[in-house]
Amino acid sequence: MQPHQLIARWSLRPDSFRPSPGATVIARWSLRPERPQRGQAIVIVALMIAVVVGMAALAIDGSRAYALRRDLQAATDSAALAAADNFQRTSSYSSAEQAANSAFGINLRLYGSPACSPGFGSPGASPYTLVCTYSDGTTLTDVVTAQGPTGTRFTLIASRTLSLQFGRILTNGTTPTLSSSSAGRVNNLLYSPTIAALDQAGCGGAGGSAISIGGAGTLSVTGDVVSNGSISISGATARVSGDIYARCQSSVPGSSLACYPSGASTPCTFPDVAGSTRSGFRLADPGFSPPAVVGGSQPAPGNNLVLSPGAYASNPNFTSGRCWFLSGGVYEWLAGYSNTTDFVSNELKPPDEPAVGNNSVLSPNQFWNTGGYRCAGSFITNTSNDPRNPVRNGQWGVELTSVRSDTYGGVSYRRESAPSTCHTVNTATRNDILIQVSNAPGATSYRVYLSSPGNACGGPFGYAGTIPVTGTVSNNLISPCPIYTGGGCSLGNEQLTIDQNFLGTWAPNLLALPGTIGAYPPDPETSPLSGSLPNQNPDRGAGSAGDRANENACLTAGGAFASCPAAITPGAVEFYVPSGGCMNLSGTGDTFVFSGYQYNWVQLYEPANNSCANVLGAASNSALTGLIYVPSASISMPSSWLFESGGMGGVIADTLSITGSPALAYTSDYAPVPFSARLVT
Repeated sequence: MQPHQLIARWSLRPDSFRPSPGATVIARWSLRPERPQRGQAIVIVALMIAVVVGMAALAIDGSRAYALRRDLQAATDSAALAAADNFQRTSSYSSAEQAANSAFGINLRLYGSPACSPGFGSPGASPYTLVCTYSDGTTLTDVVTAQGPTGTRFTLIASRTLSLQFGRILTNGTTPTLSSSSAGRVNNLLYSPTIAALDQAGCGGAGGSAISIGGAGTLSVTGDVVSNGSISISGATARVSGDIYARCQSSVPGSSLACYPSGASTPCTFPDVAGSTRSGFRLADPGFSPPAVVGGSQPAPGNNLVLSPGAYASNPNFTSGRCWFLSGGVYEWLAGYSNTTDFVSNELKPPDEPAVGNNSVLSPNQFWNTGGYRCAGSFITNTSNDPRNPVRNGQWGVELTSVRSDTYGGVSYRRESAPSTCHTVNTATRNDILIQVSNAPGATSYRVYLSSPGNACGGPFGYAGTIPVTGTVSNNLISPCPIYTGGGCSLGNEQLTIDQNFLGTWAPNLLALPGTIGAYPPDPETSPLSGSLPNQNPDRGAGSAGDRANENACLTAGGAFASCPAAITPGAVEFYVPSGGCMNLSGTGDTFVFSGYQYNWVQLYEPANNSCANVLGAASNSALTGLIYVPSASISMPSSWLFESGGMGGVIADTLSITGSPALAYTSDYAPVPFSARLVT
C-alpha cells in the first residue's frame, strides 16, 4: 500500500500542522498574509436594504398608482356614458353635465359637490368646456361638442394626485399626477333626418348636387334635411319644418324654414322650435345591418293573393292589375322589385270599412279598392227561418273584424283589424241571423260582434263567434267582386248562421278580455289624410287599446298585448334588395307597406354594394312606413302620393332627386331607435 501523501499549506506557522506517522508530507509555503473577512456583510446588507426598500416602494406605490389609474379611468368612462345617456333622454346639456359629475364623484367616492367653472352651459358653433374641481383637488374637464346630424360628443378628462408612501423617502417630495380621458357620443333625437344624402356632390369642387328638388309646387318636409353635398332647388320650393344641414352652403335658395314640429310659420310658440340652415356638418353612414331572411326560396307570384316572405329569385313584375297581400316577414328581392299596375300591401282591413264617426255608413274610399282593384271585403246580413232554436226578436247590430296570424321567430302573433260598418238585421218570430262575407285580403277568419236586440248600431257590441275562411283566396278574377255566395269572385266568400244555441249566454261585457265571449271590439279607424284617401288605422293605445293589426299595434315577444314601443309589430315586412336588384315603383301601381320594431323600423334595405337607381313613385295611395336605407344608391321620387300613412321613418340615400312634391313627415314612431349612448374612445 502506498503511503498517504498529504499536501500541507501553512500560513506563517508550519509547526501547527501535525501529520500522522508514516505519511509523506509535501509542504508548500506561502508568505502572503490572509485577507481579513470581517465587516463585508454589513456593506452588502446595507446595499440590499436600499434595493429592497426601493423595490417595496415601487411595488406598493406602483400598485396604488395602477389601482388609482384604473379607478380614475372607470370613473371617467362612467361619467362619459352618463352624460351621453342623460342627454339622449332629456336633450339638456346642463342636465347631462351634472349627470357626468355625479357619476364621476360616486365612482371615486367624492361625495361633495365640485366647484365648476364657468358653470353648466351649452355648446354653440364651438365646443363648450367646463372644469369642475373637487375638495381633494381632483379635476374633471368636460368638453361638449355639438356635431349636428352626427349627434353630441362629451369628452371627459380627469386628473388626480397620488400621495406616495414608501416612495417619498426616495424622491424629493414630488407628488405625481395621474390622468384619464374618455368620450361618449349619442345621436340627438332632434337631429334624426327626414331625408339625408351621403354623397358629397357639389362640395369641394365636385360637380352635381346631392339633393335636387325640381318640378312644380312645394315640397313639404317635417323634420331635418341633411346633405353631405350641395342642395339645389329649381322651379319648385321647399318648406322645411326643421333644420337644413347643407355641408358647404350657408343658405339654400328656394327653401323656407318653419316651426318644428307643428309646421307653423315663424315666429314659433313654445314648444315649437324655429328651424335654421347650418353648414359644415357631415352625416356619417349609420351602417345598419342587413336583415335575416327567413322562409327560404319562394316561387314567382301566381294566383294566390297572399304572398309569403323569403327569397324571390326573379323580379315579381306586378303588371297584371291585381291586388296582393304580404304576410309578415323579410322579402328578399334578388332581381329587384317592380310594381307598375298592381296594389301591394300588408295592411289588414275589415270588410266594409265605415265612415269615421258614423259606424252605420260605408266609407266611400275602401282601402283595398285603391286604384279600382275591387279587392275590398264586404258582407251582408239576413235572416233564416228556425222553428227550434231562434234568436231573440228585435233589431240586432252586426260588426265584423278581419283576423289573421303572422309568425316571427317561431311565435305566432294574432292580428285583428278595426271593426267594420254596422249592418242591422231585424229578427221576427223564429228567425236566426245569417251573415255572408265576400273575403277581405289577408283575413283567415272574421270575428262577429253583436249588439243586443233593440240597440242596433248604437251598441255596445260583444264578441259572439268566428267565421273561418275556407280554401285559397285567389286574385285572378276580382272585377266582379264583391260576391256573397257562389262563384264569380276569386276572393271567395263565407257564411255563418247564428241561432240561440250558438249564442248561449252571450252578452256584451266591458271587462271581458279580447277574443273571449262578450268582449268589446277593437278601436275604430281614424280620419283619412284627405277626402280622396281611405281611413287611417286606429292610433296607438295602452295595452289592448288602439290598433291591433297594423303599424300602430304592439305585442310582446310572447304575443301578449303591449303599449308601444314594444318588441313586435305584428305583420311587419321589410324589403331587402341586394346588389343586382333595384326598386321600380311607377305607373298606376301602389305599394303600401309598414315595417316594425322587430326590424328596427327599416322598411327598405339596400347594402353598400348596391348602387342602383331606385324609382319610388306612386299612383294614388302608397306608403313605405319606416326607414328607407340605400346608402350607396340613388332615389328618384316623381310622385306626390308616396307617403300616405301619416308618417315615415326617414330616407337615407347616396343622392336624392325629388320632383313630385310629396309630403315627408318624419315621426320617431316609425324610425329606427337612435344609436344608444356609447363610448367612442
